[in-house]
Formats: sequence, structure tokens, C-alpha cells
Amino acid sequence: MAKKLYIFGIGGTGSRVIKALTMLFAAGCKLDNGFDTVIPIIIDPDISNGDLDRTKNILRLYQEIRCQVNQPDDFFSQDVRTINELTNNSGEINPDYFQFKLKGVDGSSFGKYIGFDELSDDALLSEDDKNFVRLFYSDENLKSDLSVGFKGNPNMGSIVLNQFTNSEDFQRFGLTFGSDDAIFIINSIFGGTGAAGFPLLLKNFRGNTGLPRAAQIKDAPIGGITYLPYFSLNDKPESSIDSDSFEEKAKIAIDYYNRTIINQNKINVLYLIGNKSANNIYENFEGKAEQKNDAHFLEMAGAIAVIDFCKNINSYSVDNGVAVNGTQVKEFGVEKDSEVLLFEHLNNENLKLLFEPLTKFRLYTEYLAKGLQKSLNVSRWTKSNIKLVKKSKNSCIDENYFNSPEYKNHIKGFNEYFTEWINEMSNNKPSFSPFNDITPDNALTLVKNKMPKGNFSFKSLDTENCLLIDQNEMKFSVDKKHTTLIKLFGKSTAGVLKKHNLFKK
Repeated sequence: MAKKLYIFGIGGTGSRVIKALTMLFAAGCKLDNGFDTVIPIIIDPDISNGDLDRTKNILRLYQEIRCQVNQPDDFFSQDVRTINELTNNSGEINPDYFQFKLKGVDGSSFGKYIGFDELSDDALLSEDDKNFVRLFYSDENLKSDLSVGFKGNPNMGSIVLNQFTNSEDFQRFGLTFGSDDAIFIINSIFGGTGAAGFPLLLKNFRGNTGLPRAAQIKDAPIGGITYLPYFSLNDKPESSIDSDSFEEKAKIAIDYYNRTIINQNKINVLYLIGNKSANNIYENFEGKAEQKNDAHFLEMAGAIAVIDFCKNINSYSVDNGVAVNGTQVKEFGVEKDSEVLLFEHLNNENLKLLFEPLTKFRLYTEYLAKGLQKSLNVSRWTKSNIKLVKKSKNSCIDENYFNSPEYKNHIKGFNEYFTEWINEMSNNKPSFSPFNDITPDNALTLVKNKMPKGNFSFKSLDTENCLLIDQNEMKFSVDKKHTTLIKLFGKSTAGVLKKHNLFKK
């Protein structure tokens, strides 16, 4: 039976970390210890949030590509599915299934949601007293539009998110959970959705007897990453979100987490991450499509935490909902503090994890964007007059393939998201900028402070592709359209980078 990792990404930060993890999976990173399948679950009341939509599109494209690769073993090798696919044994690709929906929030105020608006102002006509409710919520809280989230108010988030644990989606999660499965939670502690959702989810995992397979879930290994403030928002008088309050909210929430989660050993490992200076300033959008923050290095660090959790899963055990060895608390750091981070600033473990996959995938995406047009129908690996498939003289990746809707929509679409992700991290603060801008003539100088030997151009990659085809090292498939491209470049990028002394041989 396949082992599954359920990743609950709460709020905008949860979506962005899942996006980063998907990029690492595309580049060939894979979970250890037999975790075959990853099930991302996004919880966010802001259904039109820009970060959420972008992440769902990236997940969709990842699935579209992977479904068209026969037995992927490098790029796109990690299986990613939705709860719907598991419960219905279906291969239907629908990005909406990655999000668990909250009922009654779209177009509703918080006051309407909790029934405050229906209470009488006259104490003689009603046993309920609006003044009592006002002890807990301000008028601004009560009038707040829930369709854009909780605007940094966990006291509101905890009420609305409580319905999620009784939802059909949550029940289906329980039905698919296996005895060897594990859970990982991603949240920020300085907002509203994430700060409220994390303890609520954990409480239900460890004690909701109404869930299907509650016993297995109660004693499952659980890890989580909590984000301290790592960005600020610009001042906007009309906005109810004030980033000056982020640090104070984080301190209060950390104290609560320490008392109710860490000291009571409710979680096996909790990763903490943040940026003390938080000197990168985002536009202050309260939600919807405009809220689409640039990718940040620390979100990729969160993806690394997910991989680390699975790597160490055998050291985590739970008895009656309590972590046997206590709660481990881990922090993320770099070897050398710098405003511009390169691969060489990472510790050895993270360098080993990221360097080769990201460099290979960067070379692959840059070649298709900047080098393919010159080689198409010229270099023989793209031509239809060589014998690649038994009883056929047609290349699977000739000019027809590169002009196909599948290539343009799936491959080009995903690669553009990858390039956007790399560029946004490079332009953020601190910057993660390990790659040079390249041209077809100096393509192999793509890694900063790494000088290749020999020819620097894309010609090396064309030659390697032709050699692999000549030696019949590749398995080609005409029924799964992206097999040849993905497998060929998984091998050829590694071969070229080794031959030119960028990778160890």
C-alpha cells in the first residue's frame, strides 16, 4: 500500500509553500521513506486569492504533465493527487479539488455568519444580548467581508474554520487515510487564517473521534511549519491590515502554541522560520486576485522542511495522540548571512538537496525558451527521419510535437511559472539568486561562481540529446506525449553538467 503525505496549507503562506514544493518536485526532488503520494490540501476562505489561484494552476499543470510521462523517474517523479482522485479512484484533473471549501463565507459578513445581525437590540425581546458579543468582536470585525479572509484576526478565523472539521471534505480525508500515512501543516502565525487554523486542525487530528479512521489519524506522525513575520505591507489607510502588529501577534500566538502544543507534545516536529528584518514590503491588498505576493526564499525553505520531515519519519512515533519522544523544534538557517543568497550559502544538506535538481531544471527550461528554436528540425533529435521507436521512423518530439497544444499549454505553461518563481525569489529580500542570466552562447555559465570547462553554448545539450538517442538509452512513448521530452532532458542535462565539471562525476 502506498504511503501518503497529506499537506494542509493554510492561507496565503500555505499556498506559496505548496507552490515551492511543487517546483522542487518538478525538478526531481522526491520524498524519502516510501512516501509515494502527496495530497496537498489548501484551506483559504478567499477563493479568488491570487496566490491560491496561481498555486492551483501550477498543481494542475504538474498533474497534466506527469500523466503524460511513462513511469517518471527524475523530473516530475513525485506523485501528486487530490482527495477526490483517491476517494473516487479517478484520474480526473481538476485544480479546484486541491482546495477544501468553506461554506457560508462568500459574500457574507462575519456578523451575519455568526448570527449577530439577527439578534434583537432590545434586551426585553431577546435572551441574547448584542452587547455581550461586542465584548469579543469589534464593529469592524462584525462588518468584515469573509470572502477575503480574516484580515489578520485569528479570533474570527477560529470560529469560521471550526466548520471545516465537520465538512464533507474533512470526512473524505479521513476515509482515505492509511495506517502508514503522515500529516504536515503549513501556516503563518502573524495573520488570521493560518494562526487560527493550525491549532484547530491539530486538535481534531489528535482528538476528533467522529472522523473516519480516527484512531489511525490520532497516532499518525504530524509535522508542521509555522512562519514568523517575514514580510511587511505598505501603509494603506483604508486597509484593516496593519503589518506593524505582525510581531506582537506572533509573540502572543507563539506563547499559546508553546503552552497548548509544544509542552503537551501534540506534534512530533515543529519548524519555525522567519526573517527578523522583514524588510521586503508587499502591496497591502486585503485579498482577492490582487493578493499575489512574490515568491520568497523562505517559502522554499518551508518546502525543504516537508522533505526533512519525511526523511526523518522513522524517528517520530505517537501513542494515544502524544509524541513519544516529545516535540522537536527546528529552525532554518543558512551558513552565511547575506542579502543575496547563492547555493554556496546553504548548508551541505540543503545544498545537496537543491543544487543538482534546480540547476538541471533551470538548464532545461532555459534551453526550451532560448535554444530550441535554433535547433528545431535541424538537430536530429528533433527530426522525423531517424528511428527512435520500434517500427517507426518518426521522432516523438519533432516539430509537430513542439507545435502541439499539449506542449504549448502544459510544458510551456509550467516552465513560465517556474521561471517566474525563480525570478521573484531573485528580486525579493533576502534575494535567492543562484543563477546568471544566460544567452544561447554562454548557457553553461548559468550557475553563479561556477565556471564550466569547454564549450559554454547550448550546442553541448543538443549533442548530448543526439548521443542518448543514438545509443538507444531512452524509452520512448507515443501514447504518453511528454515521455520523451521529460526523460531525455532529465538525462541530458545531468550528462552535460557532469561533462563540463558543474556536477560531480
